[in-house]
Parts: sequence; structure tokens; C-alpha cells
Amino acid sequence: MFKNLILLFSFTLILVTGCKRAAPDAALQAPDAGLFSSLPSSETGIDFRNDLEYDRDFNIYRYRNFYNGSGAGIGDVNNDGLADIFFSSNMKENRLYLNRGNWKFEDVTKQAGVTGKGSWSTGVSMADINGDGWLDIYVCNSGNPRSDEKEAQSFSRANELFINNHDGTFSEKAHEFGLDDRGLTTHAAFFDYDNDGDLDAYILNNSFRPIGSFDLRKNLRYTRDSLGGHKLLRNDNGHFTDVSAKAGILGSIIAFGLGVTVGDLDQDGWQDIYVSNDFFERDYLYHNNGDGTFSEVLEKEMRHISAASMGADMADINNDAYPDIFVTDMLPEQDTRIKTVTSFDSPDRFRYTTGSGYYNQFTRNMLHLNNADGTYSEIACLGGIEATDWSWGALMMDMDNDGWRDIFVANGIAQDLTNQDYLMFASDPTIQEEIIAGGKVDFKRLIDSIPSVKVPNYAFHNNHNLTFTNKAETWGLAQPGFSNGSAYGDLDNDGDLDLVVNNVNMEASIYRNESDKLLKNNYLKFSLTGDGLNTAAFGAKIFVRAAGQTFYAEQLPMRGFQSSMDPRQNIGMGSIAKADTVLIKWLTGDKMTLLTNVPANQTLHLSQKDANMQMAAIPWLQPGRHPLFKNSTAATGITWKHRENQFYDWDRDRLLYFLYSTEGPRVATGDVNGDGREDFFICGAKDQPGAVFLQTPEGKFRPSKQPALDADAASEDVDAALFDADGDGDLDLYVASGGNETEPPSPELADRFYLNDGHGIFSAKKDAIPGQKPFATGCVRAGDADGDGDQDLFVGMRLLPGKVGLPVGGFLLINDGKGYFSMTQPDNLKNLGLITDAVWSDLDGDKDPDLVVVGEWMPIRVFINNKGQLTNMDSGLDQLSGLWKRISPGDFNGDGLTDFIVGNEGLNTRLDASQQQPLSLFFNDFDKNGTPEQILCRYNGGVLLPYVLRGELVGEIPSLKKKYLKFKRYANQSMTDIFTPEQMKDAIELKAGVLTSGVLLNLGNGKFSFTALPNEAQFAPLYGITTGDFDGDGRTDVVAGGNFLGSKPEFGYVDADYGLFLKGDGKGGFLPVRSRASGFRLDGEVRDIKTIRIGQQHSLLVARNNESPEIFSALLK
Repeated sequence: MFKNLILLFSFTLILVTGCKRAAPDAALQAPDAGLFSSLPSSETGIDFRNDLEYDRDFNIYRYRNFYNGSGAGIGDVNNDGLADIFFSSNMKENRLYLNRGNWKFEDVTKQAGVTGKGSWSTGVSMADINGDGWLDIYVCNSGNPRSDEKEAQSFSRANELFINNHDGTFSEKAHEFGLDDRGLTTHAAFFDYDNDGDLDAYILNNSFRPIGSFDLRKNLRYTRDSLGGHKLLRNDNGHFTDVSAKAGILGSIIAFGLGVTVGDLDQDGWQDIYVSNDFFERDYLYHNNGDGTFSEVLEKEMRHISAASMGADMADINNDAYPDIFVTDMLPEQDTRIKTVTSFDSPDRFRYTTGSGYYNQFTRNMLHLNNADGTYSEIACLGGIEATDWSWGALMMDMDNDGWRDIFVANGIAQDLTNQDYLMFASDPTIQEEIIAGGKVDFKRLIDSIPSVKVPNYAFHNNHNLTFTNKAETWGLAQPGFSNGSAYGDLDNDGDLDLVVNNVNMEASIYRNESDKLLKNNYLKFSLTGDGLNTAAFGAKIFVRAAGQTFYAEQLPMRGFQSSMDPRQNIGMGSIAKADTVLIKWLTGDKMTLLTNVPANQTLHLSQKDANMQMAAIPWLQPGRHPLFKNSTAATGITWKHRENQFYDWDRDRLLYFLYSTEGPRVATGDVNGDGREDFFICGAKDQPGAVFLQTPEGKFRPSKQPALDADAASEDVDAALFDADGDGDLDLYVASGGNETEPPSPELADRFYLNDGHGIFSAKKDAIPGQKPFATGCVRAGDADGDGDQDLFVGMRLLPGKVGLPVGGFLLINDGKGYFSMTQPDNLKNLGLITDAVWSDLDGDKDPDLVVVGEWMPIRVFINNKGQLTNMDSGLDQLSGLWKRISPGDFNGDGLTDFIVGNEGLNTRLDASQQQPLSLFFNDFDKNGTPEQILCRYNGGVLLPYVLRGELVGEIPSLKKKYLKFKRYANQSMTDIFTPEQMKDAIELKAGVLTSGVLLNLGNGKFSFTALPNEAQFAPLYGITTGDFDGDGRTDVVAGGNFLGSKPEFGYVDADYGLFLKGDGKGGFLPVRSRASGFRLDGEVRDIKTIRIGQQHSLLVARNNESPEIFSALLK
């Protein structure tokens, strides 16, 4: 996306100088009746429009933020108990409307004196800045159409502060207060960052420099821009002093600030800051140190962020009383828009920008779930809220008063600046010559040629399980337009939140919330009065406990995009008629306010001076249990690190979206040297030998020298098995070779077998497997397949390198008891899919091991062992075709039968599938050039469409370029539209309709039932799974981990997992326990988890890609 904007604004410079889900519970579905009514100006008297008109001297080619829109503010400016509305305007006058009751508003702008003299007003903030008990209005200004925008002293660009005179008028006093900032200001947040009882300010500015003028190799994040940089202003007795540098705030010249939101993210009593930046600079997350300074901790606490961050909000979406963060971006939902206005960074560019310090940025909305331990899990795709088009306003608000925060997104751009066909038009040399003919740029022609498409806003209903459903259409909020700033508040004092939206080139939208009539859900409203100069108690926290639930809100009205909310907090309670406890934790002072048995449906007027309880720890914020695990890696002495080689599959196979060369390491455990202690083997990466670690009497692990393993370092190890192959009482080693780097017949792909000398030293036995053919292995599992008392092997093929997508199978290595194997592959083990894992387990009670095989693009396959012959079993799982990663056995319902946990892709990606509308992967050499293509498809709008964008497809298959000269022509084209019947006839189509990780419960009749695990288990692909009773309650639990970073930027990282403990209920169900509570906290890409006994301590061994392994001690004896 960024490169398109670079192209646009670079062209500007030339001209100027040249001249995803889980389905919601049915019981939680909001009613289809219109929850909001759009009120016309004829009824409300609000006729404000933010009209943008063409001006040769001031337009999108002169000013990059021309279409960013303006904001809205809600607050009671005359203290009559009714919330009033203020609109900022880009090119015309700002407007103030007094609420006269009964949905009648009066325009009092001129008599109030708040028209403003500023140029290009953007954000609005309503706060009692001088502490006199009356709301003031702060207006941000961000341009000057009639003068040089680089002129530092341009008065018309100075921000304005309208101080309330208590008589219906205001006086502009920004200069007097030190708030007349002259940057390109987007918004301002007022809050008490130093807890001294008055309001300070964060000024969010947008860099003056043209985007294309930066050399991205030189990261200028720490180069301060005294005029255009972000600023933190401290309130010193009514005058604001710039303390940015001293406080640790980045006033960067590369910061293009579009959103700022404030809240106490870690519940330490000090307010933190999240800043969203547009273009190439990353966002900022500031942790308040409580001493007047901040630490910028984004890269420490968030694993990835939005690429073109717009608006942002901070609120609690899962009712754990910790604020989460939602940030909007520009990814459309519909295929037509994706294929015509969207581009993604190439892998090369992503490596370039991350290498230059701009961090992991991806084009989509982000929902950062607060893990309450200084980390965040990004789950927008799981939530189904990642794609809302060109989005601005981001508001987390309870729209139906059910007690759960919903999400409103205001979006749209008056002219589609990133339209691909327009960019081709504007960059055409012939067109450029025509436009600059005569030495004068025809801006009007350029601008009139930009497409304009109105898009609807989004209203996401919270399904109470970390997922959301877009209800904009049924709720009456889907009017197409170009919406920017938005604000919520109770405009009619009926206990629900109404909505105000500032639109470009159309009247502002006023939406009345009808939930009081339609749903009759209960609520509590809060009108808070703070001590001293913080009269509206900014920073106060509200905790409502009712029916075992916690409802939480924080009093900080500036949020979303350029907007300010009604400062009266409204907490929905659903059907709950009474709150057991209401607790107000004031920002300052040593007392809290405690109320009990509070009836719903009232406004509570509470003052800090009446606080009645000494400050104490909030019980609902505590972990609530003793940890079950402790990271004891340091005590074991393990320093070995898996080091992945640099190979990118898509450099060869251009249409692949995912790497198949980063799937190690896995581990195998056992007593290798016969001393009675468990040791382990861990797989190496390509050009790195696998390693054997021997346990010492002290519980440490020492590496064992293994020349035979060193000699085979060129192979990439992906799995291993320790088993006694030759009956001599020690454990031998089979190592599976995989990856996608080398193609057959490379010897590096050959699996390897090593005999143990009885002392833990392995030697290669090259002749143990006659006739072995090199391919990429996925897994190896030992079991006595033929019942002769020795260990045989099942080997599952992962793929054929260079031909990913061609189904492969598995085979058996039958052991003669002396460590020699014969290979057999019955027909039913051929062409299974892309195998990732398998397990031997006696499923039919006949005392021999049966086989269960999982893999990508295949169903779960069950094979019954009948005297050494594997036959297909009708297990009821044939329809569960998925992208399966792992399988692990356990009895989860206590019936004595073996059940299984199966790890899948999860739901937190842009992959979208169901059994009715599965994903498809087409494999074929479509252009007959000798190199096969892989085309990934999904259903969008009921039609199976490729993910690949036009540019990538025609780059790989140039013959399609003539057919798709325009991007618009390519949109909504199916595979049969793109390719001829002749081209399609040899195509292999693989399908995957299930993406959830889940539990397979053994029904005892040869059948299994599949149930998805909780959504916390769908945060990422699960590659490491082990089972056992880890909490001592007699029920089988699950420990798991995952994450995957090997995706193209179009899909981005899937890394929301920090380690998962699932507490078994003994009935086949599981309760997710957060890492903070369990003690099982992981970083990185987990590839395997095994139980291992260290001394007398049960422990977990965790293998991670490109990282060192970790050891967790189980604290239960």
C-alpha cells in the first residue's frame, strides 16, 4: 500500500517541480430490527457538512491529507445536563450545536464565538482545561490553503483553545495557555500524565516533509522536529510547557500521526499512550514510568502492527478489566476492492523496511488483546474485524447495552487515491505530457480522474468470545459514504449510546440508539466529579461487578479519530438488574468510592470528595491462582540455538504464500546413554547438525559430540524418533529430512538412521533402508506395526520440493528386528495430502497399534491395523479436510478410550474457510513452461476467487497480461474465468474446509466427534501439543504452543500465541488459562513440546524455530 502512495506523491513532486470465524453463539445474536435510527437535519436542525471543493492551489496534489476529514465532539458545554455537539470543518466554519432536548439542536456557533480563524480544522477535544467546571473546546488545525504550508509562523495553522465563559460564549486563548501549536496537528488528548491533579496534553502532529523525500535506509525516528513532531505538554499552573524530550516522547520528523488514545494499559495507576502513525513509520506505545517520563515499548510488547495506521481506540473487549487496543488500516473486505485499490509489500520490501527499523507492519486492522502481563496478542483476523476498507474512526462502544464493547468503524475516502488503474493512468508518460502541457499542471484533470466509491461503515457486534459480527446493515449504520471522525454519547439521556459521524461532502450523520425500546437492556451511567482542576475526573476507573462479571470503563473521552466522546460513562449490563459492587478508583488521592447493591437504569453522580474507602488492590485484576509452571531453562544450562538458514520458497515458487522450509525443529526424548536419565535429540536446520543433549545428575544438559550427525549437517532435520531398532536395549535414532530448499534427487533429502553404541554415540547406518528415495519428510513415528515385537516406522511425506501442492503419501518401514528395514507403501497410503504428523494408538482394542495421520489439504485419516495390514476406517472424519499440523493422544472425558487433540491453522489469519465454502489450492503448470504454479483461492461473495493480485499473477504467467490490461477487469474473476478449460483440465484442486484446532472424542464405535477448542486456542497454528494432568485434579489437560512467521506480507505474521494451557473438565471440554496465571509463557515460533523428567521433576521441553529450546518445570509434584 505504501508504495502506491509513494508513487502518487512522487508524481505530485514531479508535476509541481516540472511545472476469519468462528460463528457467534446463536443466543448472542443481536436483533435484526434497526438498532439505530438515522435522523435527518430537518428533524434535528444539524445541517453541518464537511464539503471539500477543488482549489488549484490547495488539493490532494498539494496537500497529502486533503481527504482525511475532520472530527466530532460531544459534551455538555452549558451544564444543562444535555450533551451538545461540536463539528470541526476542513474548508469552512466549525459548528457548535446546543442540545435543546427531544432531538432538537440549535446552531450557536457565531454567538458562542467558536467559528475559529484556523485553517483546515481537524481534531476536536472537549475538556475542562482550566478546571473551572465548564467544558472548553480545543480545535486542531492542520493546513493553510492561502500560504506556504511550510511557513513555521503561519498563524492560520495555529491550534485554537476556546475557553468557556459560562454565559454561552467562548474566548480563544490558545496562545495564553501555550497551546497554539503550529504543526500539522491531527488531534490532541488531554489527560493527567503526572497525576498532579490537572490536565496535560499530547499534541499529535503530522510531519511536514513529503513522503517521497525520505531515504528509508536512514531511520530518522530519533531526529526531533521541533515544529511538526509529536509533543507532550505539561500543565504548569495553567500554562502548557513542552516536556517532550525530557519525558521520552519521540518528536520524530518521520511521524505521521493520525490517532492517539490514552489509558492505563497495565493497571499501575499511571496513564499510558498509544499513537498510530501513517505511512512507513511504525506506531508508538508509551509506558508511563510514574516519574514524569515514558518508555517507548511497542517492539517489546507487540509482535506486529498495522502498516497505515489510522484511528485508534483503547477499551476492554473481553471484560477482564484490562484495556485492549484497536487500530484501523486500509484493507478492504470485498474482492472487487482488494483487486482494484490494494497492494501489499513484497517480501523483499518487507525485509528492507524491517531491516531499516520500521518493524513488522501489515496492511489490515489490528486488535491487540491485552494479556495483562506486558504483552499483546493481535487477533483482528480471529475477531473478523481485520478488513473494513479505508478506515478512520475506531470506536469501542457498547452499542446494544449487553455489557460487551462493540466496535464502530467509520470509513471511506472521497477519491480512491490507491486505485490501481488510476495510478497506471497517472504514471503514463503520454498522460503526464498532456497534463503538464504549456508548463502548467492541469490538476483538475488529474483529480477528476480519480475514482470515487462510497462505502458503508461497519458496526461489529461483540459475540462475547473474542469474535465480532458486522451488524451495520441490520442495525441501520451501513449508509455508504465517506466518513471520518465519529463520537458516541447519550444525546437523549435514555441510557444508551447514540452516534455522531462527520462525513466528507455530505451531511453529518446523527444516529439515535433505539436499544432502550428494542432490547430493554439495563445500564448504569456515571457522572463523575474529580478533585482540584481535574473536574471531570479524567483517568478515573469504573469497575462494576454483577452476576460474576466485571464491567470496566476508564474516563478518558479523546479517542477514535480526531474526536471526543461524551465524558459521562455508560456501562451496559444486559439483563442484570442490579450491580453487586460499583468501585470508582480515582486517578489521584488515597481513597476510592465503593457502592454495593446498586439498582440498574440510573445515573450515578459521584464526587471524589465523597470517596469512602481506602485505596487497595483491585481483586478482579489479580491472576487468581498459583502458577503451574516455571521457566527453568537457565538452570539446565542449555545454550544451543536453532539457526534457520535464509531461504525463501517464493523466490523460486513465486505464487506460494507460505514457507515450507521453516518447520523445524522437533525433539525426541529418551535415555540415550543408559544412565537412567532422560536425554533428548533436537533437530538442526539446514547446514546445522542436530544435537544430542545428555542429562547430568545435577539436572543440567550437556551437548554430546556426535561426528555422524555433524557429517549430515547439510540436511534439514524436521522430525526424529528414538527407539530400539536392533533389540540391543539402547535407543537408536531416525532423523527425517525435509524442507523445500533442494529438489530430488538431492541426497540432502534422504532420511537418516543411526545406531547407538550403547553409550549415547550414534553412527550412521547407510544400508538400513534399501531403495529409499529422497523427498521431503513430514514426520516419523515408531510402533510395532506387524506385531513381531520390534519397532517399525511410519514415515509421512510432507511434499515434493519444487512441486508444493502435489499430494504425497506415507509408507511403512518394516523392521527385521536387527535394524534393517524394508519399505512398503500400500495404495491407501498414497496421495494422502501434505503430511505433517501421525500417531500410533490401539483404537479397536485388539492390542496392536492403529495409525492416525494428519496433514495439510487432507482430512484426518484413520487406519486400522489388522495383523500388519492397514485398512481405512470409516471414522466419521472424512469431511474434516484441514491444514492440520499436529496430533496428540489423551483421554479427555475419562471413558478409558483414546481421544486426540489436533492442531490446525487456527482462525487468526486472512484464510477463510468452511465446510460449505472451503479453501482451494490449485496445482498445475498453467502456462506449460515447465514450472508448476500454486493458486490459493477462497470464497468471497459466494464465488471461489484467487487471493493473488493481478500484478503477481501476470508476473508469473505473462500471457494473461493482455487479458487483464486493467485491474478492474481482473476483479471477481474465478479460476474458470481466468483460465481456459484446456488449461484447467490437468489442475489438481486440494481443499480445506476446517481451520480450527480441536478435540477428537472417541465414541467407542469406530467413530469420532470433532469439537473446536476455545478461541484462545485459535490464535495461531498449533505445532507443539502435549497432554497430561498438569494441575493434579485427575483430569487430562493440554499444553500447546504455535505461531508462524513464514507468510508473505499480504498475510502477515500469525504470532498471537504466548503459550496455551487448557484445563480439562473431564468431559472433553477445556478452559483456557492465560500465561500470566499458568506460568507457561512462550515467545517465538514453537515447533514441538515434549514432556521430560529432569531429576525427580516433571518438565516440558519446548522447541522453537530459530531460537533456543526452553524448559518449564511443572510445579505440581
